[in-house]
Amino acid sequence: MKVYQFSPLGRVDCAFGIVNALLAIGLTFASLLYVRPQDCGLACDAPQGTPCPSGACRIGEQRAGWPLPVVVDAPGGGSPTSGWGRLGPEDPPIPGPFVADILFYSILLWLASYGIQIFRGKPLSLRLIAVALPLTALLATFVWLIYAVLEAYIAG
Repeated sequence: MKVYQFSPLGRVDCAFGIVNALLAIGLTFASLLYVRPQDCGLACDAPQGTPCPSGACRIGEQRAGWPLPVVVDAPGGGSPTSGWGRLGPEDPPIPGPFVADILFYSILLWLASYGIQIFRGKPLSLRLIAVALPLTALLATFVWLIYAVLEAYIAG
């Protein structure tokens, strides 16, 4: 009887790729809690070059996500005037930085796993990253689409 493998690298490596992608996506969503500047409660309409008062930010200044900002306060458009200068549900995630952040966390997780396995004397296959990164990018794009649709539904 022939046993068909789940992937050319085997079930364990494919499972590692899926877990890696899910953890990277989770870390990216957790990084959305990193908001800079933090204290934006009002829109700043001071002239360019003049500092804003405490608790106010210019439109487009507040950002969330790390290492790349995934959500940026969008100027005008669908934002209510109470949301100018700060992040809200009307500010959609930016697809490129969203996927790039997920790939960044995926590589960090892969390197950490690789280091642990080398320390244990059982290094992971280097070919695994060839499977993990495209899988992570595909899942990241899919998650971004769901996230963007839910954001639009909540805002609209």
